[in-house]
Amino acid sequence: MGMVGQLYVRPRQNRVPVSNDLYAALQQQELDLRTKCDSTTDILCSNPLPALPAGATTTVGRAAAGNYAYNDGDGSTYYDVEYPIQMHGFDPNFHFVGMTFNPEGFADMKDKYFLLNGRSYPDTVNSDPLQTASADGVYHFSQPLPTIVTIPHGGRALLRISDLNVSEYHTLASLGVPMTVIGYNAKLLRDQAGNNLSYATNSITLGGGESLDVILDACAVRPTLTSGAPDYTSCTTAIPAGTYYLYTPNLDHLSNDAENFGGQMTEVRVQ
Repeated sequence: MGMVGQLYVRPRQNRVPVSNDLYAALQQQELDLRTKCDSTTDILCSNPLPALPAGATTTVGRAAAGNYAYNDGDGSTYYDVEYPIQMHGFDPNFHFVGMTFNPEGFADMKDKYFLLNGRSYPDTVNSDPLQTASADGVYHFSQPLPTIVTIPHGGRALLRISDLNVSEYHTLASLGVPMTVIGYNAKLLRDQAGNNLSYATNSITLGGGESLDVILDACAVRPTLTSGAPDYTSCTTAIPAGTYYLYTPNLDHLSNDAENFGGQMTEVRVQ
């Protein structure tokens, strides 16, 4: 059994000079045959130029702060902060059998601990690395990464969510903070004509080996640019500061085996 870490590629769009047009930058990138993506000739093109509104000649400029999840060309995947989240489950009986050199019964796997980044609630909101004592009495650190999501007031947080479970699906729901899915399995949600297919939702469901790119938006109303697109770098009406929750609505996943309160849940802190 191998351990899988987070791996993702930063888009070239992050290196565009401040205020330079993102659409023009993506057009320039299309001139490089190594990164060219022509949706009219290549059905595997996963990142076509965005569709411009009628009469529009430009989109938005590179923001002075923040980054982008993809080479979108229109600023739609802008975010202020990002967090990796891995969902998985743990069956202690299955692992005990393996530790005692007996053949594991894969068909009998039944997870009893449901984890985010290797932790169950309330450890998901513990900002310190977890440590346990080994057989020699020496403490060793494990699960160094918490799952606290901190969003600046009126900002946007990118969650790179992946699922490592091999026996069942996992669902995560956002309570109070709007959620938008912008990418699936490391592919920008956009059709071959350049129309964005991102969608707003209050929950996502993943199976083993799948991943999603999700943006939590702490702004209720954003101003509009001259192109008609929302200005994701500023906020007109922010949602109230406070603590919100990202959790699984599957009640049997909100427990730590015999403990009835725990499982896949963490805090989203808007500050």
